[in-house]
Amino acid sequence: MTEKTNIIDFHTHILPCADHGSDGINTSREQIALINDAGVSTAVLTPHFYPHRHTVAGFTENVSAAAEALISGTDRRPRLCIGAEVLYCDGIEDMEGLETLCIRGTNILLLELPKSEWSKGLLYEVRRLSSKYTVVLAHIDRYLPDKAEELKRLLSYGALAQINTASLFNVVSRICVSPFVESGQIYAVGSDLHGVDKKAYSQFVKARKKLGDEYTKIMERSAKLLDGAEFI
Repeated sequence: MTEKTNIIDFHTHILPCADHGSDGINTSREQIALINDAGVSTAVLTPHFYPHRHTVAGFTENVSAAAEALISGTDRRPRLCIGAEVLYCDGIEDMEGLETLCIRGTNILLLELPKSEWSKGLLYEVRRLSSKYTVVLAHIDRYLPDKAEELKRLLSYGALAQINTASLFNVVSRICVSPFVESGQIYAVGSDLHGVDKKAYSQFVKARKKLGDEYTKIMERSAKLLDGAEFI
């Protein structure tokens, strides 16, 4: 990997008071310091959107306010773009304003799937979403090995996969995600940073060695996905 590689943390929770990732600007400053020290050049801000708890309008307003607080309260920081980690719900495709939860400037929807059993309806609806949006499935490592076949089906429908780097440091999880990594199906990696956890973020840094040559390829895929994204 060359020095010019754009290191992208595709999944973070660092907006102050936007969700339970950061309880205020001081925590966000410490999180930004971790990200800077790791050499990350781009971080995607993905606060949790819970359909049973939030409205799209209210969520968007809160996120914009949190982003303003972040950029006014921090000096040295990587490029930042705003998205959301959207929890799946029945009928999500017809949710009014869903497009505003995409990474701004793109049609990328970071979708969190439920831990419960996946119905045929869920598979069908994600397939339909994938025809309208670039659906990136958040932290697929959480659903392995139990839902491996369902994940393969969703990827065959056009959904893309993101893994959390912590999964590379657990023997079982690493074995489970390896086939997806080796087949070039991972389009993004994320720290999923909540709070200030130096050990967790050190795993994001060390993921480069764990992923080997595939690391650069994943970063290139992420950069291509973010082509056109709006940065703050």
